Amino acid sequence: MLSLFRKRAPVTVSPNGATHHASGAADDAQFELTHVGPYEILAPVGSGGMGTVYKAIDRSRDLTIAIKVLDRRYDVDRRSRKRDYLGREILIAASLNHPNIIKMHKELMIQEDRDGRKRRCLLMEFIDGHNLKKHIVDRDLTLEQMVHVCIELGRGLDFLHQHKIIHRDIKPGNFLFSRDGKQVKIVDFGLSKSNASWRMRWAKETGGTRIYMSPEQLAKKPLDERSDIFSFGITMYELLSGRHPCNGGDARLIQRQLRDPRFRFEPPSKYNPEISPALDRIILKALRRRPEDRYQSVTEMLLDMSRMSESRI
Repeated sequence: MLSLFRKRAPVTVSPNGATHHASGAADDAQFELTHVGPYEILAPVGSGGMGTVYKAIDRSRDLTIAIKVLDRRYDVDRRSRKRDYLGREILIAASLNHPNIIKMHKELMIQEDRDGRKRRCLLMEFIDGHNLKKHIVDRDLTLEQMVHVCIELGRGLDFLHQHKIIHRDIKPGNFLFSRDGKQVKIVDFGLSKSNASWRMRWAKETGGTRIYMSPEQLAKKPLDERSDIFSFGITMYELLSGRHPCNGGDARLIQRQLRDPRFRFEPPSKYNPEISPALDRIILKALRRRPEDRYQSVTEMLLDMSRMSESRI
């Protein structure tokens, strides 16, 4: 893969997309856990609604990993525990092996925290880089590099869909780069649904990040892979044009525009004249509001992108 970015100050990134610049050793007193099995907790690198992600090391093997510790309310509250986000991730991860998807360990570890409560922990590879949002903000990639990133991520998403997994939270923050820029990976499967695990071909929960949702997800309708394709189309639009396809001043108005067929998505080339008509057509087809009018698979979308690349962008 191309080296995609200039050297910056060291950062650490959690598998849920949160990015933090390194500023020295963190105060050990803030950690919920001092260790998980053989792994010593080094620093928190991100947190979200379902828990905290830590950087950890097994010193005997000199192996650095990321550990997601589920918020203890999910273990205590029966209603929250039923959702079992962490268990969902581990079930999905067991079948995934792709260079553009974060690698997760197949065992779920249990460790007591400082208060003596048993906590469930998910182990995964540590990505010491940044998420895709950085390149959207910095505008530091060439058109060729941006298209290359989209193809790489499309391959990972296509792999998920071939395994009957709908991600349901496709957005720039869930695409992570290694520090050297040679790897880019899809992360955060806490909202995903798998036919193999739950016998549900159509997911009906909301979840996700609303300004990247498909119209059917915003309407809480049954979802399939085409919902991810719409969200991926928004992400591609942002990366290539530097802006969201909606112009609403707040999240509520953006959601309304995403659903309203009267609101027309401008071709991204309006904001980036380097974008070709062929690339405009690919992105706008992914953003068609009716699922049956969109690409029916990422495979189909990738085929159009490869043809476009071969005939020059």
